[in-house]
Amino acid sequence: MQTHDATSRRSVSTSNSLKKKQSNAARRYPWRRAVFVFLAAFAVKAAVLYALHDHPLLQPRGDMDTSVYVDLAKHGTNQPFFVSPLYLYFLRAVGVSLFAARIVQIILGSAAVVLIFDTARLWFGDRAATIAAAFAILTGVISFYEITILQAALDPFLVALALCLLARAFHSEKWSLFALAGIAIGMFVLNRPNALLWPPILALAVLWIRGWRSAIVLAAGVILPIAPVTIRNIVVAHEPVMIASHGGLNFYIGNNPDADGTYHHVSGIRPTIAGQEEDAPRIEAQYGSFYRRAWAWMRAHPAAAFALFLRKIAYTFNQTDLSLNYSYSYFTKDVASPLKLLVVGPWLLFPLGIVGAVRYVRDRNFTVWASFIPVYAVSVAIFFVSSRYRLPLLIPMCITAGAMFVRPRLWTWIAAGILAIGICWNFGLDDGRAHERTNMIVYLIEQHRLDEAAQLIADTERITRDPATLHARSSEAYKQAAIEFVQSNQSDKALAAFQAAHRFDPTDASNLLNMAVLQAQRGDTIAARENARAALRLRPDYPQAEGLLRALEGR
Repeated sequence: MQTHDATSRRSVSTSNSLKKKQSNAARRYPWRRAVFVFLAAFAVKAAVLYALHDHPLLQPRGDMDTSVYVDLAKHGTNQPFFVSPLYLYFLRAVGVSLFAARIVQIILGSAAVVLIFDTARLWFGDRAATIAAAFAILTGVISFYEITILQAALDPFLVALALCLLARAFHSEKWSLFALAGIAIGMFVLNRPNALLWPPILALAVLWIRGWRSAIVLAAGVILPIAPVTIRNIVVAHEPVMIASHGGLNFYIGNNPDADGTYHHVSGIRPTIAGQEEDAPRIEAQYGSFYRRAWAWMRAHPAAAFALFLRKIAYTFNQTDLSLNYSYSYFTKDVASPLKLLVVGPWLLFPLGIVGAVRYVRDRNFTVWASFIPVYAVSVAIFFVSSRYRLPLLIPMCITAGAMFVRPRLWTWIAAGILAIGICWNFGLDDGRAHERTNMIVYLIEQHRLDEAAQLIADTERITRDPATLHARSSEAYKQAAIEFVQSNQSDKALAAFQAAHRFDPTDASNLLNMAVLQAQRGDTIAARENARAALRLRPDYPQAEGLLRALEGR
């Protein structure tokens, strides 16, 4: 009985402490500190943008996602949206100017830090607010994605806005604030459709603790920004797609016999947005719906599917950078920028944020607000895990991490330390650094900076898990550069490039033939004959090599 009374007193004490902080936060607002937070955040993000704005790997190129977003923003589509549409509208709003987009994105990112400050202050008080803002400013992966031309650039602001408005709604008797929170949540769902799992759960929880009026206006607010996109998909494309049509493919990528919890391309579908949009309907027509195929595997192998889901949950809260398009690890380790100084990341935010949130679960309003954390984590793990997909989780983690510094308790720090061991556990995941280096190698070769490329290839061979891809892409790039050298009458450089192409792909007979032609033109007939014969050994039916060899042997 005494233990029960003591537990009740601790529960009441925690609840009263939280309500006292909320009351103090409501009475006064530290505008000067908020302005300072905005300016500090903007200075950091502007420094990152200045350092990386012209990096070649961050520019629209080829068939990368960035290029597809820019192309769709310029030209539109008469198909259902395959990608999340909000970012397309955003790019159009800034005139599809990449410079303007990045400037607006870091302004929104700086505003997101203020919203994090405001939300932490509402729940936990001034000290927690300041620490939460500092964590957000020093989290490099947030600032990095805010300068990319990807939908992830808007996630920090949209999540921070939604959580701040929701916190204000819980601290007010005005049900209209739930409508504003709903609109912000709907905008976030437009940008990150997998987050659609959270609104219905949130609406039911609000119905339980705040009544039907608040729940209805919240739900209506969520629907408001989504409905026009759904109507557009029906009217323009005559297909009932709520937001975007890529969900089935992503669900299958994360749930099939070969799935490992991260992104892997599906056989028959090119690993690009354009390729997926074109190839996915053909594969579905041939083999059936991706959703049905994934569910069929899960029903046939429930234990394996559940184990895979648990693994994906672990990956969601793991510190490893799981790259998709861009490797944050590469830009922090291989590129000189302020990101090297922004050391806060999942390794710190997840243990502090999770334990900080658990401290206040006795407060029903806070628990409903914090439901975003587990629900969004599940909404990521349902599909597959990447750093940019789990990026929204870092926003509430900054907020609740600040709570660890309010009346700190020894047990909370011990719990956070234990949790950090799991979060920092090495699962042997690939951070994409070698792949990004390979992209840089191809760029250097395309720019005819062959010495730099050769050095980077040697460095990358020591860390890559996929030397075959490194060598194949390098060889193809060298071959194309050699052709360009031939067209510009730079035969020595062309020969060197063909030799490099052959070194990395000794099975391509055309490189040997081209080397033989260039060597013959230089009068080196011995080497030319050797390479022509080598080409014929690879391709006995190679008429060009046969003709060259006959000419060289005087037959």
